[in-house]
Amino acid sequence: MRLMRTAFALVLGACSAGGPVVDSDPPGDSGGDEIAPPRAYATGWNVIDYDGRTRDFLLHVPASLAPNAPLVFVLHGYSDSAESIERYSQMSALADQEGFVVVYPQGTIDASGYAYWEVGYAFHDGSVDDVGFLLSLRALLIADQGLDPTRVYASGMSNGADMMYRLACEVPESFAAVAPVAGCLMGWLADSCAPNPEVPLFEIHGTADRTTPWEGDLDGSDGYGPYYGTEASVGYFVDAYGLDVQQEEALPDLDPDDGSTVTATRWSSGQTPTEVWLYTIDGGGHVWPGRSGNQDFRASDAIWSFFQRWERQ
Repeated sequence: MRLMRTAFALVLGACSAGGPVVDSDPPGDSGGDEIAPPRAYATGWNVIDYDGRTRDFLLHVPASLAPNAPLVFVLHGYSDSAESIERYSQMSALADQEGFVVVYPQGTIDASGYAYWEVGYAFHDGSVDDVGFLLSLRALLIADQGLDPTRVYASGMSNGADMMYRLACEVPESFAAVAPVAGCLMGWLADSCAPNPEVPLFEIHGTADRTTPWEGDLDGSDGYGPYYGTEASVGYFVDAYGLDVQQEEALPDLDPDDGSTVTATRWSSGQTPTEVWLYTIDGGGHVWPGRSGNQDFRASDAIWSFFQRWERQ
C-alpha cells in the first residue's frame, strides 16, 4: 500500500523578484576587473509570482561561483518541504564543493493540507501548473545567476521523483538529465509520453519500498491512480531510446549492517549517447541512500556524478 508519500523521505512568466538584492561584487575571483550584475535572488527563501500564485523556493548559491555554472533542481516528496530535502540530501554542501547553484522549490498545498507536486494523482484536480512554474523558475535563475542553460538538471524524492518522469516526458529539452529517487511513471503520463530529445535518466529505488512499491500499482488500488513499477518505469525510457546494451554490477557492500545491497544497471546504445541507469537497493526502503537506510553509496554524490556526464548541446 502506497500510503502518504513523505520524504525521509522552466519561458520566464510573470515573475516578481521576491528575494533580497545582493551587492554587485563578483561571487568569486574572476581574475579580472569585471563586475557581476546585481542578483535579485540570494541564498535563502525567495518568492516569485506565477500563474496567479505566489510560489516559494529555497536557493543556495555558493560563495564562490564560476560564470556559467550548472543549476540543479531538487524537489521534495509529498507532505514534505524544501527545507527538509535540503537538510537530508545535503546537496547544498555538495554545491559548495562542486560549484553549482541548487534550488529547492516548494510545492503547493492540497485539499488535505499537504505540500505536493502535480503529477496526476487521482485525488488532485490538475489545477496547479507545476511544470510551467519549474520552467519559469529555470529561466529566471539562469538569467539572474548567469548560469549555463545546457547544464540544468533535476532530481527529487518520492512525489518529487514522480515529477522527474513528467519533466522527461513533457519538457525534455529543458533538462540535461533527471534523477528520480523512489519515483514512478504514472500510467496516464505513459500514455502520452514522447521524450524528444532523449533525457538521460537515473532512478534509485529500494525493493522493499512500501510507499512507492517496487512492483507499482497499475490497478490504482492504493488511491493514487495507476502507476508503473520501478523496472517498467525505467524500461519505458530504455525502450523509447532504443537502448540495447545492458551492463550490471554489484556495488561494494560497504555497510553489511544496513540490511541492503546495491546493484547498478546501465543501459546504453551505440546509436545514441543517452543512457538510463537504475540503482536497485535490494532490501532498501523509501529513503535517500547515504542519509538513511542503505549506506553503500551517497545518493547525492551518485546523482551529481551522473549529471556531470551530460550537457545539452
